[in-house]
Amino acid sequence: MVDSSSLSTRFTLHQLEAFVWTARLGTVHAAARHLHLTQPAISHRIRDLEEELGIQLFERQSQRLLVTELGRNVLVYAERVLASAQDMARLDLRRTITGLVRMGVDESCAIIGMPQILKEIKDSYPALRVDLTVGGGAQLLQKINSHELDMALHTGQSSQPDVTSQFIGLTEHQWVAAHDLMMPDGDFLPAHALNHRIVCNAPPSTLHESASRWLASDGYSFEEYSSCNSLSLMVALVASGHAIAMLPASITRRQVAEKSLQVLRAKPAVPNVPYYFSYLAHHRSDTTARILEIVLRNLQDAGFFHADGSSRDSGRG
Repeated sequence: MVDSSSLSTRFTLHQLEAFVWTARLGTVHAAARHLHLTQPAISHRIRDLEEELGIQLFERQSQRLLVTELGRNVLVYAERVLASAQDMARLDLRRTITGLVRMGVDESCAIIGMPQILKEIKDSYPALRVDLTVGGGAQLLQKINSHELDMALHTGQSSQPDVTSQFIGLTEHQWVAAHDLMMPDGDFLPAHALNHRIVCNAPPSTLHESASRWLASDGYSFEEYSSCNSLSLMVALVASGHAIAMLPASITRRQVAEKSLQVLRAKPAVPNVPYYFSYLAHHRSDTTARILEIVLRNLQDAGFFHADGSSRDSGRG
């Protein structure tokens, strides 16, 4: 039991935040990257919170930290406190964040996170209108460079001086095939891929570039493929056994779990792809920051990013 006499207001929101994100991400290292802090700072805050509460919050298992039984009780309340603090911080912003935001997202983000992201934006800032454009990364990059969009979520990085491209995580690409499609045992090599019909986005696209580079790593070229501009249709075509494809892992996770798709053990491994939040540098900073906060929280909760790519570094393209 937690001694109620110790529950003075001596513990802080920063301590609760360190505890919650370490619990969510499983390591102090990941929590530190997410919160833009050092690992010692996170460890210190958790240790201080444990001393204030008089309990152990974590136990180590292999390379991860697991929340203890008492810690799980604390976690419920800590998340409520942080959510209430965020709601309080938004009280004025609900009235001051208004107008129209022209927002572009690629299809993988649209499939995985946009319904919840748009709902949270509407609930948090009812006077803010979002005009959504879904397109390929190259198309979105062109639109934000020409100021047709105010912000975009995509795999591209702008080189325009008036557009800021902030790295927000890594996305994972995988070769997939129908679960019952007979494939060679062991590693899946570029030579194996050319024995099957391949479905892929047409260039210029990130998927086409990723697949081309992977084939070229073993001296092969991407000569014949079925062109498709819909990731959802590509998933269906692969699941039906019509073709194989390289696809974002986030949009095939359910089909792999249901065993309608199998992940092929690609050799060489397919590199993870950087993902960016690009925005016009002159756009309202408060609006941009609040939308980015909502986007990151929902995409992370949905498992959109690769586990080792949740850090956020900002940079100008």
